[in-house]
Amino acid sequence: MRETVSFFKQSLVRFREMGSLVPSSPQLARAMVAEVPVLPASEVIVELGPGTGVFTRELVARFPRNRVVAVEFNQRFAERLALRMPEIDVVEGCASLLPEHLAGLGIPTERVGAVVSGLPLLSLPRELGSAIFAGITRTLAPGRRYIQFTYSKRAWRDATPAGFRLDKTRMVWLNFPPAEILPFTRLRSRAEVYVA
Repeated sequence: MRETVSFFKQSLVRFREMGSLVPSSPQLARAMVAEVPVLPASEVIVELGPGTGVFTRELVARFPRNRVVAVEFNQRFAERLALRMPEIDVVEGCASLLPEHLAGLGIPTERVGAVVSGLPLLSLPRELGSAIFAGITRTLAPGRRYIQFTYSKRAWRDATPAGFRLDKTRMVWLNFPPAEILPFTRLRSRAEVYVA
């Protein structure tokens, strides 16, 4: 309950940055993390915009052998997450600088197995959203997964990031509001096509 209140307070001040008034549900967290493929223990999972850590806890539970890096712009959330989950790497900063954050931790981008995003990318200023997409593109090798959720799949029809293919989507009704999971795969070539 305390996390929900904290999230709500931050949303009132930074709604465009947060994209919602309440944290994601455990059901959405489980469905998001289920889209991360089985990874070797040597590979790293990156989470963008962990907020109160709903997805983060699910990532750690499902992938206990993998290093998790959480990139959070909100100072309050970053500090709380670092205190509550010392087993992960919390970076306070902008997701657009993802490769630089990873370099600062000594992690080559080739070791990133997946990126999970809770960021409201389409509600951010266009330049920032484009810069974050570019950071994800610079980070993920071909064949790797980028997993996003949205409250409006239609809004994403013209927003699929360049160099990615949108795979089969999944609706999660037990969330407020209901959300749809968008799993993207980094393309190996321009010949690969949209399949959702």
